[in-house]
Amino acid sequence: MNEREPIFDDLRTMFQVLDPPPAHLTDAMIAAIAAEDLDADYALLSLLSRSTELAGTRGSGILTIEFSHDETSVLLRVAELDDDQRRIDGWVTGTDGTEARLVAGERSTTVPLTDGRFEFASVPAGLIRIYFSGGDTELATPTFEI
Repeated sequence: MNEREPIFDDLRTMFQVLDPPPAHLTDAMIAAIAAEDLDADYALLSLLSRSTELAGTRGSGILTIEFSHDETSVLLRVAELDDDQRRIDGWVTGTDGTEARLVAGERSTTVPLTDGRFEFASVPAGLIRIYFSGGDTELATPTFEI
């Protein structure tokens, strides 16, 4: 047990007494998430790994993220351009998709897949999601932060 656990236990108890979650909250959240993309039939890729390369060295700020679903694998290399912008180089295998679409807030950018490779030259830092389409199966990453 670390020194913070008693504090977290006290906070949890306080919120359960003063502001308990509604009894139906869990079921409502599951239903809302399930209904989010009813108009799109996408298989969700699973996050396999996320690592920072060369932390603390010159040129750091490189993030590697890997997703997988059945026979499909996606590898992303995210590089900081500045505080607000990122560059994403990606590779996807095991799909016959023809394009990758990145959604960041209200912004959407589509690029072609060329032999499984794609790139987004300038993406705002924050939450994003990438969709792969054009083949038999359409795939999407979960929303993640860059």
